[in-house]
Amino acid sequence: MTRRVLLACLAACGCVERTEYRYRPDYVAINQGRPLEETFYKPDGTRVVITSQVPNAKEIEPPRAAEQAPAAPAAPGDEPPPLQVHTPDMVLEAFMAGLRSETYDDLWVRLVSPQQKRRMGERNGQATFVKFCQDNRRELMASCLKLCTCVRTGQAAVTPLGEEMTRYELPAADRGNFGFTSMEVERTPEGLRLAGIR
Repeated sequence: MTRRVLLACLAACGCVERTEYRYRPDYVAINQGRPLEETFYKPDGTRVVITSQVPNAKEIEPPRAAEQAPAAPAAPGDEPPPLQVHTPDMVLEAFMAGLRSETYDDLWVRLVSPQQKRRMGERNGQATFVKFCQDNRRELMASCLKLCTCVRTGQAAVTPLGEEMTRYELPAADRGNFGFTSMEVERTPEGLRLAGIR
């Protein structure tokens, strides 16, 4: 009896909260200039959580500390290990990760293709690339998110530009909505590398 009274009191005072989750892709939030994650309340008290996390995605449990091999400390002057990037969407993911963390110099060293580095010039190429990323960070992120989705779903237009170079382009219907509409990748012995974003 006491339990029923307690539940009735909780319901009456509105202490039992309903939560409604709504999915919104990252690129939509960026294009609208809104935060990636938002929470608000409806007039009836329902809490609405807008999230960029894929709905029903299973959480992957990280390996326990005991199972992780200790990382060898980097010696001064050591180059970072090469990126393991083997598909065009992985190139886009690596580029977006660098945009999020604003590690543009690292992107230049590890992700930009040798051919693109030669085109931009050894002397000023890195500084030009870093400034390009800084000036266009928001639009690059929105465009890359959309392009990544199109690559994964097979909607991107694919154009071979030679034996080692390929262009991936947004569908014609989407090109007017984004500042950058295509990405070029170069195949190298270490994997795919970014050869251009236009």
